[in-house]
Amino acid sequence: MEADASVDMFSKVLENQLLQTTKLVEEHLDSEIQKLDQMDEDELERLKEKRLEALRKAQQQKQEWLSKGHGEYREIPSERDFFQEVKESKKVVCHFYRDSAFRVAYLGVRSFSLAMPFSFSS
Repeated sequence: MEADASVDMFSKVLENQLLQTTKLVEEHLDSEIQKLDQMDEDELERLKEKRLEALRKAQQQKQEWLSKGHGEYREIPSERDFFQEVKESKKVVCHFYRDSAFRVAYLGVRSFSLAMPFSFSS
């Protein structure tokens, strides 16, 4: 019985917190909608241009990453080449291996299939 009362109390507290959070999110969304409703044509045009510029920059970044080899899984033959590759990127996933290791081939195949989706993420 005491456990049921504890669960009920926890449920009510959780429900109350969820309700408060939902109200805050709703108020925030209402204020954003109100701002958009009150915008004139010039403000909407500036907002559109800002968004188009952000899309252009994102596309340019994707092209830059593709030119640097992002989203590719390849073997880098020498230490010098490795450091040159790493210097050109903020983020690198690297798989060091020995041919004698048992699961290297499987990990290589999985790494290749995972590389492509990340060629276009930030």
